[in-house]
Amino acid sequence: MTGFATKSWRRLMMCRPSQFDVIHKGHNAYMTMEEPVNKNLAMTQWEGLKSTFESIGTKVEVIENTKDQVDQVFCANCALVWGGKALISNMHNVPRRAESEPTIAWFKERNFEIYDSRPHGMNLEGCGDFAYNYDRKHAYLGYGFRTDEDAYNLVKDVIDFSGTEFHSLKLVSELCYHLDTAMLNLSQGHALVFRPAFSKESLNLIKEINGEENIIELTEEDCVTNFVPNAIPVQDGDKHYVLGWRSPPP
Repeated sequence: MTGFATKSWRRLMMCRPSQFDVIHKGHNAYMTMEEPVNKNLAMTQWEGLKSTFESIGTKVEVIENTKDQVDQVFCANCALVWGGKALISNMHNVPRRAESEPTIAWFKERNFEIYDSRPHGMNLEGCGDFAYNYDRKHAYLGYGFRTDEDAYNLVKDVIDFSGTEFHSLKLVSELCYHLDTAMLNLSQGHALVFRPAFSKESLNLIKEINGEENIIELTEEDCVTNFVPNAIPVQDGDKHYVLGWRSPPP
């Protein structure tokens, strides 16, 4: 989408969904287990997404799906990555904690500096609860569902945010259990925001940083049906903006 993308990614980590399934009812508001997963379709969709990224010049590096790790395909949650350092997550949901070891190995193979959050005993879910403005003057950690409030201090101590102001944002809607389901910062100082997802104080902070006139409000349909904030910007700022779309585009 021209003119609307965050600081874009030219290199992406993707997990092949060879083990993907929905077997943990209640891990989020959407895992109702009312219908079985179409695994062949999921793989086809994943391959299509990977091909889309590659067709627009983005390098995709694959981490293979560890046996029985049905949620590892959501690999953004596995680590918070900034400035060549990978801060390994400590997942809120116990079955996902086995994803950490293969994640550590994957980043080590690529010469990232590793810091393991697990010994600190607090929940932290990586890039799922992390965001930053296009100019990198502000970065955010979401908390309230998957990431603990105290994780802010750990992230601040481990990651070098020189030149970047680091903030915490409280999530209050179970429909938006990660920050990347509630907000997306855009390239021209705008932000897509689902207001009911945030506490009053956190929403005021977002407006203060971006300017209320630059807040583009999302509807519940945008977030719950189409997961618009979960989009991925790639390649040189505002060239490409990749998102899933459950409903037909308007």
